[in-house]
Amino acid sequence: MRGARLLLETGVQQAAALALYTRAGFRRIPNFGYYEGLENSLCFELPLGG
Repeated sequence: MRGARLLLETGVQQAAALALYTRAGFRRIPNFGYYEGLENSLCFELPLGG
C-alpha cells in the first residue's frame, strides 16, 4: 500500500516511549490535528510498505 503510514503522538516527558519509537524507526513530524501548537506534545510517523 503506497503512501500508508502510522502516526502517533506522545508527551515530551515520556522518555521510554520516545526511545521505543525512535528505535522502531519512527521519525519526528510537525504536530498534527488536535496536537498542533501543544508544546508538550510530539508527533511521529512510520512509513509502511513500499
